[in-house]
Amino acid sequence: MFVPGHLSALVLSGVMFALVSQSAPTTHPKSFWRDIVERRSAPPAGQPLPALLQELSGYLGSADPELRDDIGYTVLARWIYVDKVVSVEERRRLLAQWSGNLARGIGEEGTDSVFRRSFSALALGVLAALDNEAAYLDQPEFDRFLTAAIAYLRDERDLRGFDPGKGWMHSTAHTADLLKFLARSRHLQPAQQTLILGAITDKLSRAGSVYTHGEDERLARAVLSIAARSDLDEAGFRRWAADTARPAEAGPQTPATLAAGQNRKHLLVSLHALLSVDARNTPSMQAARAILLSALKGER
Repeated sequence: MFVPGHLSALVLSGVMFALVSQSAPTTHPKSFWRDIVERRSAPPAGQPLPALLQELSGYLGSADPELRDDIGYTVLARWIYVDKVVSVEERRRLLAQWSGNLARGIGEEGTDSVFRRSFSALALGVLAALDNEAAYLDQPEFDRFLTAAIAYLRDERDLRGFDPGKGWMHSTAHTADLLKFLARSRHLQPAQQTLILGAITDKLSRAGSVYTHGEDERLARAVLSIAARSDLDEAGFRRWAADTARPAEAGPQTPATLAAGQNRKHLLVSLHALLSVDARNTPSMQAARAILLSALKGER
C-alpha cells in the first residue's frame, strides 16, 4: 500500500489502526441500526461503545448508501456531536483512524475506495466542529489535522458527485465541510489561512471539469469561515481574491483551462452571495466584502 510521504505521523498511524480495526466483520443487522436512527437513540445499554464506533466507522467505506450515509455517518455524527457520548480518548482514536483513511487508495478514480476517503473527511468535520465548541485538541494535533485535510484535497482524483445506485461520493464537498470547521479553529494561524485559500483555488484549477454538484458553494463556505475571523489576514485574502479572479493567460484554451476558469468564477460568485446575505458586520466581514467586490470588478 502506497502512503504519500508528506502525510503526517498521525495519518500513518491511522492507516495501520484502520487496517486492523476495519477488517473485523460487522455484528449487527441493518434493523438494529435503523431503529437507532429512527429513534435518534444514544448507544444501547450493554453494548461496548468502542466496538459500536468501529462498526460504524467500517460503514463509511461501504458502497451501500444506507449503511454509509444514513447509518454510518448519521449515527457517528449524532453520538459524537449531538449526544457527546464519545470520550476524548475515543475521539483521538477516531481522528487517527479517519485521517489514515484519507490516504487509502488515494489516486484511484472510478472505484469504490473513494467512499471511505470521502466519508472519513466528512466525519472528520464532526470532530473538528466539536473541538471548536468543546476544546480537546492542542496546537500540534490541530496542525497535523489541517495538514492531512489539505493534502487530501490536493491528492484526491475521484471527483464524482453522485451515483444513482451508490449515492454520494462528493469528495470535494466533504473536504470543503472539513476545512470550513478547521478554518474556525482557535488554533488557526494567519499563515494557515493562506494555505487553505490556496489549496481551494488550486483544487478548482486542477479539477479538469466543471463541478456540478454544489461543490463551489461548499468551498465558498470554507472561505467564509476565514473571512469571518477576527484575525483575518486582509493582505493574504486580497492576494488570494485577485489571483482567483484573474482571467486565464492569453493563448489557446483547452477544456481543462476553461473548466478551471469556470470553477473559480463559480466559487467567487457563491462567496459573494454568502457574504451579501450574512448579517455579521464585523470589521473582517466588511473588509472581505470590499476585497471580493474589487476582485470581481477586476481592480488591482
